Amino acid sequence: MGNRWNRREFMLGAAALAAAVGIERGAIAAPDASAPRAGNGLVGDPGGNKALLNKQREGAQLRALPSAIPGEEDNFTSWPMGSERPLRSMHSNDSPITPDMSDADRARIQGGFASQALGPTFLSFGPMLAEGKYVVEEWESQIYGGNGTLYNNQYITVRELEGGKVTLSHQYNDSHHASLIFGPPGKWPAIKPPTGPRRRNHDGHTPPAFAPGEIETVFEVRDRFELDPRMLTSVVPADSASPLSAKPGIAANRALVQGLRRARAAGDQAQVNRFYGPGFRHFMAGERPLGWSPLPMEELYAPLLKHLASPITVIYGPMVADDTRVFEQMDIFARLDDGTVYNNWHAFVHEIRDGKIVQTREYLDTLHLWVVLGRWAEWGKVPVPPRSSPRRSNLQGIAATIQYPTTFGPDLERWRPFEPLLG
Repeated sequence: MGNRWNRREFMLGAAALAAAVGIERGAIAAPDASAPRAGNGLVGDPGGNKALLNKQREGAQLRALPSAIPGEEDNFTSWPMGSERPLRSMHSNDSPITPDMSDADRARIQGGFASQALGPTFLSFGPMLAEGKYVVEEWESQIYGGNGTLYNNQYITVRELEGGKVTLSHQYNDSHHASLIFGPPGKWPAIKPPTGPRRRNHDGHTPPAFAPGEIETVFEVRDRFELDPRMLTSVVPADSASPLSAKPGIAANRALVQGLRRARAAGDQAQVNRFYGPGFRHFMAGERPLGWSPLPMEELYAPLLKHLASPITVIYGPMVADDTRVFEQMDIFARLDDGTVYNNWHAFVHEIRDGKIVQTREYLDTLHLWVVLGRWAEWGKVPVPPRSSPRRSNLQGIAATIQYPTTFGPDLERWRPFEPLLG
């Protein structure tokens, strides 16, 4: 039994909890791990990469419970992703854990909620999107707490694979939800509005070097421009043909999203609207005022425009596309009139049908949105209560659901090895 629990403590990066508190993953990286290149060519085996991740996940689930078969008692792993141990990982959110914290404070932050969990962590995954070395995956978690709350976070992860190994895992999640559920029992420290460009949570790995006033970019920059503040408004789909005439497929989908970037850079909202089809829905992973029916963008970002003290810089990375979807990442930076900055990190999945975008699912650092803009916003005047029931899923289909022991959770009978039989 001792070996099993040692493995469990060693694999501290269990996905849902690591996303919430930023558990350092340096301990699980290979000793010779090195940072991947900043530039990313679209080379690789998309089908093989997806198959590899699915095989690892399936294999881990076949060993998710202690065995009662003689001689196989130790055939158990608490790590849900099998051998997927990224050489480097990062999260686009602030960690409540700081380098100067004591071990006791770290343990409280990491285990406050998990220690009273009622059972397994459940993860559900949507269909993978893969191109070249990239695999993009949307997913959600559920952990039921003995205090009556439910941790039901929503995520997107983009991975880079080389030679059958995950070299980089970059994750976005609803950090505001994490603070609501994990924060009170873990006594998380308050996050203050930043006064300079932010740095992502690099999970204990050495981050890239940037000058103090330089905006951090963790992807190859493909587009960068100053956004007209008037473009922070909700889309009104135009009743017109697609702005691009091309044969449906990956190339056409990438060209469509590239054209959308150009229209946004030009400050042409009427042209932007032409890229969206009838019934377009914009999902933003988060509690109120986000979700599947978010507040109109002009209301959501009203505090940003009111307190704006600099141009709004947006930075886009490479796209990952298939026959119906395009994934992209975007950073946004602006200085505000009280000396703070709004510097958020976004990931988008665009669903494309008949040459137009009909749905966009957006992931961002929601706690940063609340900390910086919520203090001034009308929508920020009423606090969001901790959730006790599941919310509407961010997934459009469930490709797999897995379970594993909640990291730092209680020692439940479910995962204890069977006692040997006498005779």
